[in-house]
Amino acid sequence: MKFGQRISLLLFFSLLGLAQAEEPKAADGDAPLPEGWPAATKPGVTEIKNYPPYRSAVARAKGAAMGTDNVLFFSLFRHISKKEIAMTAPVVNTYDPGMIDNPKQTGEISMEFLYRTPTQGELGPGVGAVNVEDHPAATYICRGVQGEMSPDRLRSELATLKTWLAAHRQEWQEAGEPRRLGYHGPMTPMTRRLWELQIPIKSAIKRPD
Repeated sequence: MKFGQRISLLLFFSLLGLAQAEEPKAADGDAPLPEGWPAATKPGVTEIKNYPPYRSAVARAKGAAMGTDNVLFFSLFRHISKKEIAMTAPVVNTYDPGMIDNPKQTGEISMEFLYRTPTQGELGPGVGAVNVEDHPAATYICRGVQGEMSPDRLRSELATLKTWLAAHRQEWQEAGEPRRLGYHGPMTPMTRRLWELQIPIKSAIKRPD
């Protein structure tokens, strides 16, 4: 086979692979988004988004590993089932920063099931160790991801956000710990799932008094 023919075949199969790449499932394809929430960030895109105040059921665990997320999930699922709260998307996770740098490290993790509206249900202790909490409006720098969310990818995508913040430090600065948003459940094929990595930010520009 001649060199030019080989290049043509490689280009053909490359284009074929792109054509067959799976489209991500709609962010609300498994469950609706909370009222007033912005749409999911597209895969490979970094953008700033403003989020309204919201209410969520929160489960936390100390001295936990990343693989223990399922324990928190079922605790939250029992809560919304008994309280008759419909499931929404996304599910929100936070981890001690050291756990992201070293997935073998243990620390505090949390998981949130979001309520559909900020007035739904009641604040305070929920079922079991779950607590229902209100969260203020906030601004985030967001990175859209499609496919598998492995510890390595979590760390890599978060590094992308850190690089963005370093390049825009005269405009924005971190205002809290990062969080991971997962939009789809296990019935959605891994290749079509949407995720986001987010860091809360605030303006670095000093306002005149």
